Amino acid sequence: MAVVTSLYNHAAKLLANGEVDKANLKVVLLNGSGAFNAAYTQYSDVSANEVSGNGWDVGGELISNVAVTTVTTNDAKLDADDLSILAAGGSIGPAENAAILDATNNKLLVHIAFGSALTAGAGTPFLFTWNAAGIITFTV
Repeated sequence: MAVVTSLYNHAAKLLANGEVDKANLKVVLLNGSGAFNAAYTQYSDVSANEVSGNGWDVGGELISNVAVTTVTTNDAKLDADDLSILAAGGSIGPAENAAILDATNNKLLVHIAFGSALTAGAGTPFLFTWNAAGIITFTV
């Protein structure tokens, strides 16, 4: 199944206005009940569905080298380094969704639906390999 990324309703404004602490973006894993709701704004809106443990931290994992760059006159993209967290002491997951949030102000930015449940067994990494075109492209 295809991975689907979606911006929460307020995210483009936050990114365009420079209201996002790009040095403190985190990926939070979510279970199947963590489906996308565009109206959500805060980490607390999804935290009850968070998946953590065995190497994956509660509150998410930090994304490195985050950048927002221009793609065309009206389009920008959010991108970062790929993320790899090794499962230790058991499996990470299963997770069916994830959210990217600004951990400085707990604002949700991006929802990621995996299309199926993903698990990293003990000793293997849970990977986020971002699309070459960026994590998400948005119009401003």
